[in-house]
Amino acid sequence: MDIQFVGISCVTIAIMAFAVSPVPRPPAQASLFAQFNFDGLFFSRLDYEDRDRRVRDKELEMVWTGSDDLTAGKSDIFTGAMYLGYGNTTAFCWDLVGCKADSLQNDPIIDDPDSEDYNVDRVVDQFVAYMRSYAAMYATNHAMYPLGEDFQYMSGNSWFKNTDKLIRYVNAKQDKIRLLYSTPACYLKSLHEANHTFPTKRDDFFPYASDPHAYWTGYFTSRPALKRYERVGNNFLQICKQLDVLSGATGANEPLVTPLREWMGVMQHHDAVAGTEKQHVADDYALKLYKSIAKCQHVVADGLSKLSAKQVSAPKVEPLFCEHLNVSACPVTESDDPLLTVTVYNPMGRAINHTVRLPVTNKMFHVVDPAGQSVDSHVVPIPAPVLSIPERVSKARDELVFEAEVPALGFATYLVHQNSVNSGSVAPVVRKITDSFSAKANSFDVMFDKTGKVLALRLKSGQTVGLTQDFAYYKSMPGNNTRPELRASGAYVFRPDGQSIAYNNSEFEAKVVETPALTEVHQKINSYISQVIRVHRDRDYVEFDYVCGPIPVLSDGVGKEIIARFATNLTTNAVFYTDSNGRQLMRRERNRRPTWPLTVTEPIAGNYYPVNTRIALKDELQALQMTVLNDRAQGGSSMTDGAIELMIHRRTLFDDRFGVNEAINETGVGGQGLVIRGQMRVMLSSIETSAEQHRELAQRLYMEPLITFGRYNGTQEEYLKDYKTKYSALTQELPKNVHLLTLEEWTGSNGTVVLLRLEHFYQSNESRSLSAPVVLSLDRLFAPFVISEAAEQTLGANEGVDALKNRFKFNVKTDEKDLFVKNVLQFSDELNAINVNELTVTLNPMEIKTFIIKITPKSDL
Repeated sequence: MDIQFVGISCVTIAIMAFAVSPVPRPPAQASLFAQFNFDGLFFSRLDYEDRDRRVRDKELEMVWTGSDDLTAGKSDIFTGAMYLGYGNTTAFCWDLVGCKADSLQNDPIIDDPDSEDYNVDRVVDQFVAYMRSYAAMYATNHAMYPLGEDFQYMSGNSWFKNTDKLIRYVNAKQDKIRLLYSTPACYLKSLHEANHTFPTKRDDFFPYASDPHAYWTGYFTSRPALKRYERVGNNFLQICKQLDVLSGATGANEPLVTPLREWMGVMQHHDAVAGTEKQHVADDYALKLYKSIAKCQHVVADGLSKLSAKQVSAPKVEPLFCEHLNVSACPVTESDDPLLTVTVYNPMGRAINHTVRLPVTNKMFHVVDPAGQSVDSHVVPIPAPVLSIPERVSKARDELVFEAEVPALGFATYLVHQNSVNSGSVAPVVRKITDSFSAKANSFDVMFDKTGKVLALRLKSGQTVGLTQDFAYYKSMPGNNTRPELRASGAYVFRPDGQSIAYNNSEFEAKVVETPALTEVHQKINSYISQVIRVHRDRDYVEFDYVCGPIPVLSDGVGKEIIARFATNLTTNAVFYTDSNGRQLMRRERNRRPTWPLTVTEPIAGNYYPVNTRIALKDELQALQMTVLNDRAQGGSSMTDGAIELMIHRRTLFDDRFGVNEAINETGVGGQGLVIRGQMRVMLSSIETSAEQHRELAQRLYMEPLITFGRYNGTQEEYLKDYKTKYSALTQELPKNVHLLTLEEWTGSNGTVVLLRLEHFYQSNESRSLSAPVVLSLDRLFAPFVISEAAEQTLGANEGVDALKNRFKFNVKTDEKDLFVKNVLQFSDELNAINVNELTVTLNPMEIKTFIIKITPKSDL
């Protein structure tokens, strides 16, 4: 949306990504920047050991391959690590405040030769000497020197007046160094023209340490509630944009959609979703996100109403929303209305089965599917810890549970009769645990011990993998941050004080809740951690639904960082895998970096990586893979062979002195500490088939269906007569390896032009069938409209795809010792462009294709 706005308003084309302050970026980000048609990326935060090695070898600048799966060169982008960071106040600084006391030059340049304070010669000599040592770190005769810092240019006149003098006198008094005002784009052009041969990089820059005891891995989990809300916001934004198009966009909804677009953009700021803002700022972000979602709710409600009514004259049933289903609260479903409509909208391009869970105050229900047929349903107890979440305002003590079958990019409406004489709700069996038992999932059995803890997973093939799951915590390191060894664990930095501490079993309690389709094990770990383990008979995963908080810190004065741990007997040899921005899996190895010899100073924090959607273990000997999916960004690792841990919550009492100036001490609504609820899904399968499970399930967890409700005063027969209860906007489902990434109205088109992005979300060589290229016909793909024209664009949709042929190409080294490196940087002219006559497109593994399409509603044909 931002690039589209700039293109319309300013007629400009971006060719640079200049990462001012953000912490390191993953390869997927490099790949996306390249597909935006950016020529280069400059960033400022690089691990201190990696930086020292690159300075020594003059490799601060490189060509970064963001994906090994894409056509050679398509994901490559020139990348420069800025030695001084994104600013410099330690050498030359002319501002009111913020200049370091030991700067080489703080005083203004006095160029009056008659003045007693004349200092031009001294400043020039100092600057030339400084720049010679600075430029020596770079491989070409060009060097980019940043001026300024955070909170700088309070005195812009002083800055520019002195910089003007510096440039003039340095250029006049010597001829070895030439100074000029420039930009990252101009600097990159000069590097390209230098025809230098640069090194390559194929891994990423995680984890990042700024000194031996400051690993910036705490922000992977900081503010877990805000991280979850960011994901909910994106989920709702995509649904809002889809329904705007599918119900016949006219441009009228733009003022309602744009605020959520904008605030989701703000949430991507490195001090927003990262959780490294002050508490009042985090509160404001959440408020703004809530208000912008509320605006988009009008679009969603109007879209569903239009699509569901068989005739315009049908009595309107207003779609209602329940924002607190995450704490099992919903005023609509808790009411005594005799008939409720429950509409489940699926934003994905394939049909899904979704478990609907509705908080209720009654136990007698009759659920009817879109065809008017009775559906099995169950009323199960809401776990006691959920009932006591401070934010929860509800009288419901139970949940009505049933399975909904929802078509691709469409909805299914179920009717719920309350207090019906035809009640089909079956009461579950609730029992104490006295012996070991098992519960069946679709592809394996889950074995539990006699206390109710997970013991093992047994595949249908007969293979059994030992699995234990528990919670533990790290004590947060206190400190005053005056030197590295006194660094505290804070918003950015994770620094544990010792090994993880497992919770004892003194408070552990468990019970089983069983229905014909589902087994739930309700576990109380202690006074502030609990979970429900759910095993669905028709699902390929085990669901762990946890509640954590308030974390106690005041009684002992110790910050705590909570982890969920899954330990198996898989042989993993210190290797595990994490996702890169939800896309490709990255190989990680404990206590190792691919491109330099690591000095292990923080053996725990230094092995933590960002986990946006999944973390996995592979046992090559048994050909097995265990994958854990999460519902928000978290930090994770494998601290021992065969084990995975995810940090789910943290509460510290010290600031790490990297800019927040507050401890991550979220006190929550009740003031006692933030309580969060989250979900993890665990899968076990052969390595060969694992991608076919985790790829699809990760998409479903990321793009969850939306449930809306309606109060209907008529009869079931009247509703079925007046309303569609099943709808799909696709004439056929998308292939199993294709994801509908974007469907939205093109701004200013009055609904005649749509932005469409399709993603092949498999990597090459991870599935026998689904890693292959796929050919998709856009012609008559959508039910509400026909595509008459389609123009392929760059990822940002601001240029035609042919513009990618003009990206800068750099010479690269071919004799790299790094095993990750091979020479694949010759750009391919083959772009697999759309067939304009047949409107067919070919998608290769990990490829995203962007189209601006002209549409004609079928009602107008």
